[in-house]
Amino acid sequence: LEYEPPPLPAPAADAVAFRVAEATADALPAVPLTYDPARRVWRVLADYSYVYDGVTLTATAGYSYDLASVPRPLWWLIAPNELSLVAPLFHDLLYEFRGVLAAENVSPYRTYTRREADDLFLHLMEVEGIAWWRRNAAYSAVRSAGWSYWNT
Repeated sequence: LEYEPPPLPAPAADAVAFRVAEATADALPAVPLTYDPARRVWRVLADYSYVYDGVTLTATAGYSYDLASVPRPLWWLIAPNELSLVAPLFHDLLYEFRGVLAAENVSPYRTYTRREADDLFLHLMEVEGIAWWRRNAAYSAVRSAGWSYWNT
């Protein structure tokens, strides 16, 4: 089956339309996004779903996230856009709500632990074809430092 993304709504006047091409033949469908430079966030333009372990996770249109939160001094090694767009999308969504998403975002409904959110992040980077060393460095970072955000 071929994936045909839904038509993209027109971006806001102060935003730039952005859509990432598939990285590999096995990559996930592109996420319809726009970047809002005033707020420095990426906004999902249409619902985007992924099935993981029999559960459909959905980032709904309008959800905003900051991509991968890589500290600026490390961008020479791993830039925020080098960890895919899908992995940080669902990781940020799960972290923002501490694993307790709205019913419209999870079907069948369940909650997630921090470890499960981090494991999904790693899984999605692998599916997207992110280099082994990059995805494991990012996974190690969220496992070691993510608790500070999860617990706030």
